[in-house]
Amino acid sequence: MPWRNNKALSSTQLRKRLLLASISLSLLVILTFCYVGYGVAIGMGEKVESQAYSQQAEAIANAIERQQQRHPDYFDTLGQRPLPEFINTAGKHLVALHTANRHIIKGPSPLFIRHEKINQLAMAEADRFVTLDDSRFYVTRSHIGNQGALTLIWRDLSGVNLPTHILLRIVVTALLTFGIAVWLSMIMSARIARRFQSASHALEELAMRDSLTHLPNRNALISSSPENVRCGALLFLDIDRFKDVNDAFGQDVGDKLLHAFAQRLLKLAGPDSDVYHYRSDEFVVWMPSLQKEEVTNAAFAMLYECRVPLQVDNASFELGCSIGAACYPIHGHLFETLLRNADTAMHRAKARRLGVQVYDDKLAFNSTIKVMLRSQLRSALQQNQFVLHYQPKVVMETGTLIGVEAIVRWQHPEEGLLGPALFIDLVEQSGIIHVFTRYMVESAITQVQKWCDMGHQLPVSVNLSAYNLLDTAFVPFVNSQLEKSAVSPSLLEFELTESAAMIDKSASKRTVDALLELGVKVSIDDFGTGMSSFAYLRDLNVNTVKLDRAFITHIVDDIKGQKVVEGLVSLCRNLDLEVIAEGVEDRRQADLLQKLDCHIGQGYFFSPAVEADAISQLLPQPQAFRYDYVANN
Repeated sequence: MPWRNNKALSSTQLRKRLLLASISLSLLVILTFCYVGYGVAIGMGEKVESQAYSQQAEAIANAIERQQQRHPDYFDTLGQRPLPEFINTAGKHLVALHTANRHIIKGPSPLFIRHEKINQLAMAEADRFVTLDDSRFYVTRSHIGNQGALTLIWRDLSGVNLPTHILLRIVVTALLTFGIAVWLSMIMSARIARRFQSASHALEELAMRDSLTHLPNRNALISSSPENVRCGALLFLDIDRFKDVNDAFGQDVGDKLLHAFAQRLLKLAGPDSDVYHYRSDEFVVWMPSLQKEEVTNAAFAMLYECRVPLQVDNASFELGCSIGAACYPIHGHLFETLLRNADTAMHRAKARRLGVQVYDDKLAFNSTIKVMLRSQLRSALQQNQFVLHYQPKVVMETGTLIGVEAIVRWQHPEEGLLGPALFIDLVEQSGIIHVFTRYMVESAITQVQKWCDMGHQLPVSVNLSAYNLLDTAFVPFVNSQLEKSAVSPSLLEFELTESAAMIDKSASKRTVDALLELGVKVSIDDFGTGMSSFAYLRDLNVNTVKLDRAFITHIVDDIKGQKVVEGLVSLCRNLDLEVIAEGVEDRRQADLLQKLDCHIGQGYFFSPAVEADAISQLLPQPQAFRYDYVANN
């Protein structure tokens, strides 16, 4: 695994760094030791020499004092006679003796210095080392009875050789110490590295492996990258409705089921593939060498095998899942990119109940643009960027315009005119659905009023969301707008989708009844799809049913489809409901629908949704959508 290689590499680097740090620290300590040791040695040497010179000076002074007692003028004539033997013996490195009456005795030639230098040294502070012309001297003073002071000057010859001698010993000691330190550092770094590897492996298991399924986790996946492969596929699996298992059987059973599912994925993926537990009920399978053409079949095969019941605690569970696939290198060169794209495809597969979805660029565009649009909804509403277009409803036999459906568009400043499929679900999720619907209703009523002022009573239908049916303030708002504009309630119609009406039948019934009491009409949009139930036709007092375009698209060549439409129309007629066919695209469809007793149509055969001004131009023409007119225009 790539993430394991990275760990091994970091362990080797750590060992090198530990060794380098240990050697550096040892070298620093040794240098400090040498510096301090050398200084201490020099200090101790000077102290010993100082004591030796002081003792010699005291011995010379005592000898002179004894000579003075025998010969009273001895001190005064000290510089006029040869150097006494006791001075040569006691003062091996003695340069000169300096008395108050300037009588000086000079040393032998190897120690000879000039008279003026002796005078300078004689004036120096006593009991100190003095450096003069790159030579070191030691100056002492002794008092001989009442004769005065005697200054003794010594040349420090041992001080020249002492540092070299000490330094040599220190260097040898430092080299030996350094060698031992390096050896110990290597041993210590090896031991520390081994302990680190052990601890790192334990941490790796915690950070890179899921404790529940024992599979590599999300961290391991993101830290990896495809290596040495030319192709491959990353499958993103999400277990459908797994939360229901946890709610019904408890977290413990859910955990066991996830573990069992993980083991099944390992077997299905095979030894050449890698399986990761991404999070919660989501798994990722990396299948190297899988060709793009084989991805769909491989994903569906895995999908079917995953549905085989799993036995957990004497219970059998059949788990469905949704799979999104991204192919390497077409959809990305890194796991992070492949993962994002496979996740996008998985959500589409789950939303559309496709089972498997392979990523393509359209998914990326829709995903990207929806993220952008979601962040701009409120400002778009404030800036009135949402506009209504109107699609005609036509009596197909005569071509008479009897109403229009208001379809919202987003006049985006950068993306242009956007259809509702791109943003309606975003509006419902964003929390502005109530404000948005009120804006649409107000705009529609304003347009109806304009047409009334032109002398045309043209009904307009507006789509409602399921959330609007739960809004207790919505009906009073509609009533206030109708009263404010003096528009007849019969010119306003609300279209409810079949699935929206079935979310809360009691709430839907209250809202529909309240709208009917105002005189507003209500229709069911996309009839025959979604909940596949006709029970609400009995419970809701609607005026119109609009047949979904899915029944109309292939009706000419689909005999069964014709029978279904005929049955739906017959049912609606028996319930005194008006029927409108959506998605009428050509004349053959229009002719066949009339034979099936459906006489009102809406679709591109007559007109797409257009701006209000285009509808205004058609209003003076009573039969603007006759077949011959449509064919020629």
